[in-house]
Parts: sequence; structure tokens; C-alpha cells
Amino acid sequence: MSEETQVLNSTENLVENHGDYLFQFAMSKLKNRDISLDMVQDTLLTTLEKIDQFEGRSSLRTWMTTILNRKIIDHWRKDKRNNGSISSEKISGEINDTVMHQNPKNPAELTEQAESRSIMEMCMDQLPDQWREILHAKYYDEKNGEEISKEFSITSSNFWVIVHRAKAQLRGCMDKKYLS
Repeated sequence: MSEETQVLNSTENLVENHGDYLFQFAMSKLKNRDISLDMVQDTLLTTLEKIDQFEGRSSLRTWMTTILNRKIIDHWRKDKRNNGSISSEKISGEINDTVMHQNPKNPAELTEQAESRSIMEMCMDQLPDQWREILHAKYYDEKNGEEISKEFSITSSNFWVIVHRAKAQLRGCMDKKYLS
């Protein structure tokens, strides 16, 4: 079998075995089909280019998801440089399910939920980028502290300090916005 045939077979296997999963992961973070497809394609190319660096300390899918996640973070950072800020919509996706997805019984509750969402987004935008990304990973992606610490190259204790400070800053911001 020629080297070209082997590359084509491995590419087909990567797409067949991991493409849908990677696409769903990208869509859950980006909420944009075209950008998600581009990110998955870049991830597959990077995987093929760097497969010799895969050490097997995790599954291939986990390694590829990490590559994709880093590409998404880079995309957000690039978007921030171009647009001046990362929107909380991109970072947090859907805001707090328990607050925002209740079934309102009347128009006043709808208005209150919209105001809560707006205030939460405004407060999220005031957090440092890394803090927003860490909160997103913890509360929306439901990753554990060890995974997040590795992903952001921080210590476990630093992770918990960031979470504590970010929550305190959000709480203070939201209290201030509700009182004004």
C-alpha cells in the first residue's frame, strides 16, 4: 500500500470515527455551522500533521478534542482582537439553565428573565478572558478542576482561586446592577 493510500485511509478513518463528535463539540461552543466545520477541518489536518506527537496518554478522541478546543479559544481571541471584546454569548452559550430556562407564567416574569440574562451577560463581559473561559469550562462544559487546570496550564489551587474570585466578581456586579 502506498504512503498516499495510507494517508487517505487514515483520513477517512478519522473523519468517520471522530468527525460527527468533533462537529457537535464545535457547534456547542460556537453556535455557527460554517465556523464549526472550518474548525473541525483544521483539527483533522492538525491531527494528521502531528499524529507522531500523540503519546497515547489519553484516547485519540480526547487528544483531538483538546486540539479543537484550543483552536476555538484561538478563534475567540482573534475575534476579540478584531471586534474589541469576546461576547458573553460566545463564551457562555446559554446562560444559567436554572434561571433562564424556567417556564415563565406571565409577561412580568419574561421581562425579569430577560433583564437577568442581560445583566449576567454584561457582568460576564467584565471578567478577564481567562476567568470567563474557566467558568465556561466548569459550569457549561461540566469539566472537572483537574481537566481545566491542565487545559489552561494552571495549578489546581490557582484554578479554585480563579473560580472563587470570578464568582465573587459576578455576584458583586450583579448585586450592583440589580440595585441600580
